[in-house]
Amino acid sequence: MQEVMIAQALSGERMQSPIVRDAYAYWAGKRRGCLLPARADIDPVDIPRLLPHVSLVEREAATGRYRYRLFGSALVEILGREPTGKYLDEIYPDFESSESRRYRDQVFEMGKPSHRIGRPSLRFPKDFVSVERLYLPLAEDGRRVNMVMGVLVSSMDTLDD
Repeated sequence: MQEVMIAQALSGERMQSPIVRDAYAYWAGKRRGCLLPARADIDPVDIPRLLPHVSLVEREAATGRYRYRLFGSALVEILGREPTGKYLDEIYPDFESSESRRYRDQVFEMGKPSHRIGRPSLRFPKDFVSVERLYLPLAEDGRRVNMVMGVLVSSMDTLDD
């Protein structure tokens, strides 16, 4: 099943992982009415169980390139290296033409969360059966997205080749 939800009324009901549900609930609780939470609203002390699964990505206004500002330890284990500070197109050769790029673009442009369950849309050293990921928009001014908080949980069962 590969389903992507980008919606105003995204709810935790469609989310399978407790980590993803908890991240969504935390983000929703940080909203200020109709305004999006800012990066400063996200306090790592509040979410220690989630942090290994969290990434923060910014998009450079001038180039449109995405860069990891934070990459959790569980994600480092999946990727096999530490990419904090690196551009996504340097890490994933197929990033520019990937679904992952399009989903991030939509979150930045629409200011709405994006949820997906299915095969990874980027190549990882391991071939996972399934991942569940959530992109949550963050905006310093509450309106214009300047960072995306990602949460990823993977099935550690690999496919038989």
